[in-house]
Amino acid sequence: MTTLWIIAFIGAVWWLWQSMCIAKTLRAVRPLPPGRIVPPTESPPLVSVICPARDEADAIEAAIRTRLTDTVPWMEFIFVDDRSSDGTGEILERECEQDARARLVRNAELPAGWLGKVHAQQVGVDHARVREDGWYLFSDGDTHVHPGAVEAAIAWAEQEQADHVALTPRITRGTWLLRLCITPLMRVLICTLRMWLANDDSQPRAMGVGAFNLVRRAALERAGGLSELRLEVADDVGVGRIVKGAGGRSRTAIGVAWLDIEWYRTAGQFLRGSEKGVAKARTRLGILRSGLLGVAVICVDISPFVLLAWLPTPAALLATATAAMAVLMSVQVARAFGLSVWWSLLAPLGAFVALLISFRALGLGLLRGGVRWRGDTHTLAATTDGERVRL
Repeated sequence: MTTLWIIAFIGAVWWLWQSMCIAKTLRAVRPLPPGRIVPPTESPPLVSVICPARDEADAIEAAIRTRLTDTVPWMEFIFVDDRSSDGTGEILERECEQDARARLVRNAELPAGWLGKVHAQQVGVDHARVREDGWYLFSDGDTHVHPGAVEAAIAWAEQEQADHVALTPRITRGTWLLRLCITPLMRVLICTLRMWLANDDSQPRAMGVGAFNLVRRAALERAGGLSELRLEVADDVGVGRIVKGAGGRSRTAIGVAWLDIEWYRTAGQFLRGSEKGVAKARTRLGILRSGLLGVAVICVDISPFVLLAWLPTPAALLATATAAMAVLMSVQVARAFGLSVWWSLLAPLGAFVALLISFRALGLGLLRGGVRWRGDTHTLAATTDGERVRL
């Protein structure tokens, strides 16, 4: 019985800590409010929207059309076809012909010392015509950004005197594997990145989101530009970190009412996308440590649910209360961040499956001695040297 009590107590403390992290985050990170700006009357553009894309022919056409329904004249759209082989470039070319604000840039090669996506974003910056006091919006090519979102984000940035704004999207549809794992993964993201500190100017922590990363041109240049992140796999978070590190102000808001994305449309895409996280282990020894830590965390994570088998013992009653708290917290996270509430009820199973997926990624990292991301392979030494986001 003493052993059961110890397990129940550790599980309760673990979930209570996570609940506190979630509660602090939901107090600090709020939904993006509506807002309007005084539209500029002269050129060049106030905002350059830069969208890198590689082999996204199955989703990018609909996303582009959603973006271009925002008809404000002070935005330009730069779509970077990053060495696609599936017809993405042809789709981009066809859609850009329909709107004078949109341009296609074809990137044919990846220079040494860069990650593909970061370099594609830099190519977009090189072709941008944004004014000196304007903004870059880095946004994944398959993100649906609805009319008014960019204007509302700029209005909020001006109100907050912020140099960087990140918005979290609503994740729609997607493979069943992602739906099962997304709520536990969101929980891990919140706790690991300490998301509740993202809007605290006294803290170095900052957030960033690949779907919507809005940054002042002057602030990005003052922070050293994207070359500072050329080998950072968490480049989206990196933008917020370097801007804040250079004295700028960063803000994060929940943007589920303004943008959405069908993230990882197949199980294969989800599995491949999870592989880039191996870079944060830094070394082969670090990969082994990460694996052991993952086992320990998941054992504590699911312990309240396992202890239900010992009902009606007192320790199991404590575990029952903890399990109820865990389920309620998972539902709260799902509702706040636009995830499926029904799938969030399977969060304990999702956490276990996410661990198995992590083991797969760690094993591949050990075999390769590096990370494969968006079709390119990079050594652990290279991504460690270029790391700017420490967990």
